[in-house]
Amino acid sequence: MPLKRGDTAERILTAAREVVRNGGPDRLTFDAIAEKVGVSKQAVLYWFPNKARLIEALVRPALEAESAAGQSAIRVSDSAGDAIRSYVTALAVFHTSDLDRFRLMYVTPQIGQRPGRNGQMLTTLGRIHPSTTQMYDTLAGKLVDSGRYRRLVDARRAAAAIHTALLGLVLRMAMADALNAPLRLKDDALVEALVDVMAPPQAA
Repeated sequence: MPLKRGDTAERILTAAREVVRNGGPDRLTFDAIAEKVGVSKQAVLYWFPNKARLIEALVRPALEAESAAGQSAIRVSDSAGDAIRSYVTALAVFHTSDLDRFRLMYVTPQIGQRPGRNGQMLTTLGRIHPSTTQMYDTLAGKLVDSGRYRRLVDARRAAAAIHTALLGLVLRMAMADALNAPLRLKDDALVEALVDVMAPPQAA
């Protein structure tokens, strides 16, 4: 059965995910992908002319899924504290359930990047993805509506900081997992501790 036009691109993305999962983000090269797919490097470059385009295609669905999980948790919460706790917990479950996906989203884009002409890094994380922006706006709106912040700009900064703090914790978990060196505290205990700092139970 002949391949459809889009099938080759999807096979390339599937192979790229396998390269990252099996060898780590630093193994993601066009040569490695071409070998796994069974095509020439030029065929890979036809679909993804540079690494930034490839990583964008790899990361976008995961970022959109992360945003959907975060927004769903926020929308069912009544207060700012509840929203923060539900948001952090939902994203912690999302990421720790698939650390390979987390590495693909937040580690792979930083590997082998070089400065562009304007000095900015050529990475999909050089800017905030629209789906992530929407997730921040949803949490910021809840924080303002609940009276925790008066200005939306301040609430949005808080939303970004909360997300960043969680990503830092998950990165630590991912590093421990990759090194086969379990953390002294259980993952869920660390997440709960982070949640308690951000939204103490008595303030929820």
